[in-house]
Amino acid sequence: MNKAFTLIFFSLLLFANTASWAQTNDLRTLAALAKQAKNNGKNIKAISYYEELLKKSSSDSYYYDLYELYLAEKDYSSAEKMVKRRVRQFPQRAEFLVDKGHISFVQKLEKDADKSFRKAVSVALKDNRLTNIIANQFNKYKHYTYSEEIYLRARKAFRNNRLYQFELANTYSRLGKTDEMIEEYLTILGGNRSYIQTIQSLFARLLNPDPEGTQKNKLKETLLRKIQKEPSKEVFSEMLIWLYIQDKNFTGAFIQAKALDRKNGEQGKRVYDLGILALSNKHLSTAEKSFNYVIGLKDSPYFLQSKMRLVEVLKQKVLGKKDYSNEDFKNLTIAYQSTIYELGKSSLTIPLIRGLAELQAYYLDSIPAGIAMLTEVINMQGIKNQVKAETKIELADLYLLNDEIWEASLLYSQVEKEFKYDRLGEIAKYKNAKVAFYTGDFYWAQAQLDVLKGSTSKLISNDAMDLSLLITDNVGRDSIIEPLQMYAIADLLIFKKDFDKATIVLDSIPKFFPFTTLQDDILFTKYKMSIEKREYTEAAGFLKELIAGFAEDLLGDDALFALAKLEEEEFNNKEKAMELYKSLLTTYPSSLFVVEARKRFRSLRGDKLDEEIN
Repeated sequence: MNKAFTLIFFSLLLFANTASWAQTNDLRTLAALAKQAKNNGKNIKAISYYEELLKKSSSDSYYYDLYELYLAEKDYSSAEKMVKRRVRQFPQRAEFLVDKGHISFVQKLEKDADKSFRKAVSVALKDNRLTNIIANQFNKYKHYTYSEEIYLRARKAFRNNRLYQFELANTYSRLGKTDEMIEEYLTILGGNRSYIQTIQSLFARLLNPDPEGTQKNKLKETLLRKIQKEPSKEVFSEMLIWLYIQDKNFTGAFIQAKALDRKNGEQGKRVYDLGILALSNKHLSTAEKSFNYVIGLKDSPYFLQSKMRLVEVLKQKVLGKKDYSNEDFKNLTIAYQSTIYELGKSSLTIPLIRGLAELQAYYLDSIPAGIAMLTEVINMQGIKNQVKAETKIELADLYLLNDEIWEASLLYSQVEKEFKYDRLGEIAKYKNAKVAFYTGDFYWAQAQLDVLKGSTSKLISNDAMDLSLLITDNVGRDSIIEPLQMYAIADLLIFKKDFDKATIVLDSIPKFFPFTTLQDDILFTKYKMSIEKREYTEAAGFLKELIAGFAEDLLGDDALFALAKLEEEEFNNKEKAMELYKSLLTTYPSSLFVVEARKRFRSLRGDKLDEEIN
């Protein structure tokens, strides 16, 4: 008897499991068919599948897919019946009341919609756990005014003004209530400064684009008001510094940073950091004021760095002039020498010594003096291996400048060997490949360049690929090698900044070899020389000539992108720049410049980042 009972029990259990498995399998098949029909735009067929699914399962996923399909087909009656059934089935889930109200809304039955929405709001206010669920449902259908109402009333109902701060700020943003959004986010910040980076990121996204500066001005005014009203909360001053930096208003940032530094006794750290940032952004007056302020503190741990950075500011000022004079370089040399004398020669002042060596070699025609200084650095005691390697590369460059090619190659090889798996080693390897290129050893150069194509550094990898392609296109069975040899000579002259001689050599190539494939390379090289000489109109002319005659060649997209940048940055012709960026996107869709061109186009047009180009 017991055996028979056990057998019957397990038989029934097996039958139940089999039936359950079959039902699950059936649902999966039906769901796949429904999804496929929906994706293919066969809404009526999809509706029939989802209606069948909902009879067998109460899944929210099936419900919302069917809800979406009913609305797409404007079958509001069926949608309403389904939602009412859902409300009866799950009376505790008030978000379905929002679904019901939305059906009325799309039919422009505002009173009916508001009635359902109000009922959902009242439910949300009864239980704190439902507030976000129902507010999110309103957000789903972009009924943000009801979300705002829920959050504000919930604060009163639960007597807590700190509830739903981020949610409410986000809702204000969606409603276009900039003042309220700013106030809410700053209230959060005033209560907890650890949110500063989060809120900075949010403002950077939400307040852009802002071509007239209206929204950022509102933020600035609110911050200034809060700084006056709550002076003990320094986070508002920090936010103001951040905002000034976003707007490239380094003068305003300096005033605030200096005030905070004095108030908190920070010994110049904040101001020094601002100086570094201003220097990298070429805002030299603020950089100079920042470093001078730190130097004036005397006991600041940033005194030595500020002294050295001040010389860098002077260097940038001189090199930033269109026509610098010998007097400029004389004064710059004195600044270097006096600072080195004051601080002494040590591993800490190596950047100054290297800077003076560069000045002597490249701008004062005193290569031997530069070589002597860099050699002294390499022989210093206690110097870090990386600094020594960097200095060796700079010394090799000077040997190359001085036509001591094999000395240069030897130093590059030393660095390459010592830093084989480091970016420094890759730089040295690339420079050694260039030495081979200059001397006409094209096959060996190409072998090195092919290795560097896989570099983790995008710049080295791209440069290696470009030079390798240049060699490939001009060295082969059907190629005459002399034009490339002449081009390599010109390239070395450009490295030496002997632009006049380089131009003569480049101009002679098509004269002697009219069918050379180097013509686009010659034009692009002339463009780069003109840029270095700051002759932007002439540079644009070379690019236009390249685009007109050689648009199908390898440098066609490079030239178009470079011309667009010139129009944008030097000629301030935004319309022309946009036209050129758009032309690049359509003419060269596979170009490496597509991502940057699209970004620049959108920025010039004032698009949001997620908008498409039409």
